[in-house]
Amino acid sequence: MVRIHVVRAVHLLYCAVAVILLAVLLFVAFGAREEKKSTNENEITYTVWEAEAVNVSASAIFAPVEDDGIQVEIVNHEKEKPKILIYHTHTHEAYQKREEDEYVETSAWRTKNNRYNIVRVGEELTRLLTEKGYFVIHDTTDHELNDLATAYSRSLETMNAYKSEIDVYIDLHRDAYYKDTSGNPFSLKTDEGDFARLMFLVGNGEGFSDKMYYTENYSLATMLTGEINAQVPGLCRPVMVKDGRYNQHLSDKSMLIEVGHNQNTIDEALSAMPYLAEALDRVLTDP
Repeated sequence: MVRIHVVRAVHLLYCAVAVILLAVLLFVAFGAREEKKSTNENEITYTVWEAEAVNVSASAIFAPVEDDGIQVEIVNHEKEKPKILIYHTHTHEAYQKREEDEYVETSAWRTKNNRYNIVRVGEELTRLLTEKGYFVIHDTTDHELNDLATAYSRSLETMNAYKSEIDVYIDLHRDAYYKDTSGNPFSLKTDEGDFARLMFLVGNGEGFSDKMYYTENYSLATMLTGEINAQVPGLCRPVMVKDGRYNQHLSDKSMLIEVGHNQNTIDEALSAMPYLAEALDRVLTDP
């Protein structure tokens, strides 16, 4: 009997040791789980912190300047296209009248009908430049008023009216009428079509005390002439320099462009506009 009790006592000892070991294992396991939980919590906290950091950055971008003294400048690396004014000092200048051109002439090769005069050419240039992303104002004010001698005074008033919102001024003309009918040096016939030739006129300021921007405008006209002729050789005649200033004293990006002649058709004048628009885009956006 005593032996049996001794065996039972040993069994109880074994059980006690097993319980202690189990308790230790449970403690270790619980501690590991808690540590793991803590680690997970740290990971979650880190994730939340990252999200908060993004929110703070976003808040900083859109916060008013006075908040915490934070100032954020958004830089647009794409060069902004200049704003352009197209106008016509000699608004009535027209082209060779064809049988289908039904308009009343105010004088030889001139009309107030804007479907057939230089205003129509300005409309086409405006359309092409707008398609290229430019902000363009086409002012169709009649600056002639049947008095050519004072037309530049009136067109200067128009330029000044837009001065605060315009970077480039284009006075679009048709060249003075040509009497010789033996040939037309102002037309260019190519495989791509027939074109009215272009020309830039720059005033040197002679006769005026204010000769600002002659050098700059001459350089601009020269670059544009080269760009046009690079597309269609001979489409643009050499730059002409004349006494006077032709309102080009107002800006270093002021140009007077002659589009063809009275012996050109309006279709020939319109056909030259894509090449002028492309040249303007290349020169005006050149960094």
